[in-house]
Amino acid sequence: MLAENMLLDGECEKTQFEKLYNEYKNEAYYIAYKILDDSALAEDAVADAFLSLAGNFKTVSALDAHKKHGYIIVTIRNSARMILRKGRHHRDDLEYIDEQYIPDEDMNRYDRLWIKECVSRLCREDAQILYLRYALELDHKQIARLLGISGTASRKRLQKARQRLAEKLKEGDENG
Repeated sequence: MLAENMLLDGECEKTQFEKLYNEYKNEAYYIAYKILDDSALAEDAVADAFLSLAGNFKTVSALDAHKKHGYIIVTIRNSARMILRKGRHHRDDLEYIDEQYIPDEDMNRYDRLWIKECVSRLCREDAQILYLRYALELDHKQIARLLGISGTASRKRLQKARQRLAEKLKEGDENG
């Protein structure tokens, strides 16, 4: 926690971060372990994730409880996957299984279920970037930092994910 404390301003922020850490550390470890299947690597992923959260703590602390939870989960998953990509561990059977949150209250239940179904048919990366942008309402700079990509890559991924989602929605209209 020393490195995290160096990124935080003041005792109040440090106390809030410690509370956040204590609240989510077990769930974070569980998620990382499911992805990495190695306790040491899972601990590394948790440490990396909370270091990232400390660097973005002003953004994280401003989120409501639901969005904060989603942000933390995405951060820990990305930390674990980053370890996989770096070649420290390899596993091919990863899947993105989160329920997608559709925030528009004006939509009827059927429309929300249909969009949720179409999103679930997208690849994990498309579903994830749509979730970050529209459910968590993060901007491209925040998404880029969270995913470890450039802002331009974030915009392009979102654009392609939206196109693929539109195709899935259109397929359903033609079939239904």
